Amino acid sequence: MRETLVEVLSMQGYRVITAASVEQAEETKTRLGVEGIQLLITDVHLSPVAQARAGYALAQRWRAMHPELPIILISGDSTNEDLPEVRDGSLAFLLKPFRIEALLDAVREALGR
Repeated sequence: MRETLVEVLSMQGYRVITAASVEQAEETKTRLGVEGIQLLITDVHLSPVAQARAGYALAQRWRAMHPELPIILISGDSTNEDLPEVRDGSLAFLLKPFRIEALLDAVREALGR
């Protein structure tokens, strides 16, 4: 999924940096600074343990520290649509599988374009 997102977004002219884990995401943010990141797209579940919701915890942490940073959550688990921030619309959410156009629309909206 990560490679597909990179390919699709790169073809649209976006610069994409990936992270395979919460630790890599945090390292990237430390290296670039939050000003070097315009949008976070993360799967709710970044680990094989579904209950962990590591991506969701990452999104919550970054949102608390950087409320101006747009975030899009993705997940193949429809129960994640019931997460409080998804329900109230404060975090964008895409249910997998989603259409490429839905992804691009969400990215444009998140970036205000």
